[in-house]
Amino acid sequence: MNHKNEDHKKKSPNESDDKKHVDAAVDQVGHTGWYNRFKVHLGQKLGTAECTKLEPRFDRNIEKLLSYHNIIFNMVDAIELQVQIDPSNISKKRVLAPPEKNLWSQLGGWFHFLSLRHYSGAEAHLLDRFSYTCSKIAQKDMQIQKRTRTHLIKRMLLYIGDESVELNNSVEQLNVLLSGIDETRHALKSAQITSEAKSRGAAYHQMILGFNSKASEIQGWIDEVTIIVTLHQNELIKFSRELSMYHDSVYNAIMEVLLRLGYHVHRKK
Repeated sequence: MNHKNEDHKKKSPNESDDKKHVDAAVDQVGHTGWYNRFKVHLGQKLGTAECTKLEPRFDRNIEKLLSYHNIIFNMVDAIELQVQIDPSNISKKRVLAPPEKNLWSQLGGWFHFLSLRHYSGAEAHLLDRFSYTCSKIAQKDMQIQKRTRTHLIKRMLLYIGDESVELNNSVEQLNVLLSGIDETRHALKSAQITSEAKSRGAAYHQMILGFNSKASEIQGWIDEVTIIVTLHQNELIKFSRELSMYHDSVYNAIMEVLLRLGYHVHRKK
């Protein structure tokens, strides 16, 4: 789907006309009496009234589009769990934890506390070294947590945010308009005088215009999926690379303090 920015807020004349057609048609469906709607639905079940359905391929593509939104929603959850492992933050839909809530920062604080209150000499020095290393890692940790949402998966977040709401609303409107076509067509066929036929014909025409406009809008989103998938793939690759760099920095920081303390460790190749 299109990513909104300041240059695209102003709709084109065609888009404005399409929205007017859709709004007018949806409003018209809302004013349909429940009794008339019931008669049409009953007639459809009995086979005495026509039942308009979406073209099968279009219907399948809509389902695929909705399914892809759900896939990205789950993918974003999985990505954010890679950089925020604290359940208390995840439960609050928060990826970047405050410094005092960062687990590495808390661990470093405990090392420092132990060095001051419970140990002395070489042991206190050892704990302070680990405390300093934890503080360095905490800075890297908070950096990738922040960048994950602001840079690395920005498009994915937009896709499952406002765009998902817009898509779901549009699909719901499309189904409403589909029912409206059947109801206005049934009303047109049951017209008994010329004035009724004209007014009901105009209502039916309005419903067709609204449906076509909304279907065209959804088809536009379907047509863009190939481009969107590529953008999301690039974001996933970018995130994976940065996460790998983060893990390298954590590993190197830990190895550095161990070497400074005189421990001989086998560094990874």
